[in-house]
Amino acid sequence: MFKRACLQLHWLIGISAGLVLAVIGLTGGMYSFSNEFIKLLDPQITSVNLPADSTRALTPAVLLARVSERAPYVSSLTLSAKPDEAARVGFMKPVPGSDKKKFDLQYLNPYTGELLGKPASEDFFRQVLDLHRKLGLDETGKAITGAATLALLLLILSGLYLRWPKTTALNWRSWLYINRQLSGRDFLSNLHAVLGTCAILAYLLFALTSLSWSYDWYRKGLNTLAGKDTTQTVKPAAKTSKTASASMPSQTDLDAVWNNFKAEVPHYRKLILLLPSGAGKSAATVQILYLDTQAPHPYANSRMVFDAASGVLQSHERYADKSLGAKLMASLYALHSGSFFGTPGMLIMMLAALLLPVFALTGWIMYLHRRRKKSPYAQPAKG
Repeated sequence: MFKRACLQLHWLIGISAGLVLAVIGLTGGMYSFSNEFIKLLDPQITSVNLPADSTRALTPAVLLARVSERAPYVSSLTLSAKPDEAARVGFMKPVPGSDKKKFDLQYLNPYTGELLGKPASEDFFRQVLDLHRKLGLDETGKAITGAATLALLLLILSGLYLRWPKTTALNWRSWLYINRQLSGRDFLSNLHAVLGTCAILAYLLFALTSLSWSYDWYRKGLNTLAGKDTTQTVKPAAKTSKTASASMPSQTDLDAVWNNFKAEVPHYRKLILLLPSGAGKSAATVQILYLDTQAPHPYANSRMVFDAASGVLQSHERYADKSLGAKLMASLYALHSGSFFGTPGMLIMMLAALLLPVFALTGWIMYLHRRRKKSPYAQPAKG
């Protein structure tokens, strides 16, 4: 009786949330290697020709001063240790007729300070990401995707229960073998179950990480379990930069900041420099989020805070020194995308995401087949 109820719950959730999960999976799979595709499709913007002396890249102070002469509202600067990779400069531009501001990123030549613009492919992938997170519907879409993620968890648990063998001996063939001798609905059912079993760990990672962006209560619960003080949570780079001032404050000594940073961190892979959010205030600071050469994944950022006026280092929060719980919270996106496990992990998560439309399709076909068999107008089988 319970197993039958579990089956009813599984297909009911599947046919109601399946379409949303299919969109989330398809867009998530498409976005998986977006950075690599953008560099491949628009190399003239994302990369630069190396000058004769490629070690003489301009300092952040000179770069941002040159940018500010042509384009105001500078808020951040992203630099890579790769000599042929373009820098990125962030702008916090006011929206006409509103008190709101819009964050914008453009590529920048780190040797000349020339603005290179934005790749056309980047706008496409930004729309893909918006569909993935909010279905293109802002807060309403965010609520729908959050509910669909909870539905995915129920599908995982009910599917696992339905697949669990009646005997105590676990046979791998009963879990992972696709029987090609089956046909019709029986083959689809076998395929649906085996593929779901293969992807179950990936879907658990998808669901357990993405819920932190959908629900505040879930994120606060994770922070509590991780032993993290939510009153001192470091904001993500993009959100912090959105509160930055419209132009670089004149009292900010970026040369001193940069010299002190280099003295502390001579080698890095990537960094994001965030200009003060309180221009004109004595407490104004410059933040640098950086990825050191030993970082285990692309989001294992360390954080340094400098006094804007003097460039004196105020605090240095290294990723390696964080507690296990704090490292876990800082790695949520890396786990979600698979980058925590390197390129193989990203490939596995991409394939798992692209399988979600397959589950939605096979689930609907099996459901419609069952409805036809139960219909009083169904034609009896011949023979």
